[in-house]
Amino acid sequence: MSMPDESSAKTAIHSTTGDTGLILNEVATILQEFYDGTLDTMVIERLVVGVFFVGVKLTNGCGGVAYTPPEVVKNAGRRILRENTPLICGRHVSKVISGEIPGPFAGLIRLATLNALSVPFLEGNRYCLNVGNDVSDIPSLFHRRRICMVGAIIPLLKRMKEMEPAEVIIIDQKKETQAEAEAGYGEFVPPEHTALALARCETAIFTGATIANGTICQLIDLVPENAAIAVVGPTAGFVPEPLFQRRVALIGTVTVADSDRTLDILAEGGGAYRLFDGCVQKVNLLNVPRLQLLGLDSALKE
Repeated sequence: MSMPDESSAKTAIHSTTGDTGLILNEVATILQEFYDGTLDTMVIERLVVGVFFVGVKLTNGCGGVAYTPPEVVKNAGRRILRENTPLICGRHVSKVISGEIPGPFAGLIRLATLNALSVPFLEGNRYCLNVGNDVSDIPSLFHRRRICMVGAIIPLLKRMKEMEPAEVIIIDQKKETQAEAEAGYGEFVPPEHTALALARCETAIFTGATIANGTICQLIDLVPENAAIAVVGPTAGFVPEPLFQRRVALIGTVTVADSDRTLDILAEGGGAYRLFDGCVQKVNLLNVPRLQLLGLDSALKE
């Protein structure tokens, strides 16, 4: 299992929601088209702001999750005595995904809602999918290639070793993760070297936390034009067009299969790994034109 908990993708790059907000605006527009005016009758049935993830359940039964960056929690702590944020449950989905809700967790609730709304389309025939697989099941992304991973995904690093990459560079600010990641899986470099490391990679791997903390677009801009980009984690569970249009070749994510159980786990402080016990279904979303352009067509058969 190589889906990350997404807890360590913060880099030296300045975190901003500007460009990431543009991605989410594009996702919202696509979903409004897909649902053809029915979003005005759908509401948030249940919401959990957990220690590691935010989770929502909609009145259509679909659920979605999004990573909770520690800096958002810290900022919320500073604001708690200055704000009286209204309840989100019962609000219309159309208002939530348009960014019209207040509060320090508003952006993450919006992201989790977009992921929930995307479930029916990720489970259908609209996209090229590998259901039940994760990014480690696509060895052509790693074999004899220079890898740069932003946010240490330990299970993926362990499996990647079997794929004989040419080089593995890991960028992560968590010291406890660094000790484990350096145990023969790759070279750990400080976040201030992010731009240099990405500039020489052939495959870049970003956790979904880079969407939640607002750094995804800046990171993509640092990746060479001829390199493959993969975004990995439950937070990246929305319709893929905006990321595909930004050169992302593969998204390794999940769809929520059991919304209530997922939210029960998050409410008890559970993280991503507990969700794999029947709560979520892993899925790879493949950007076929991009993979073909990069000469990675074999990924479509793996």
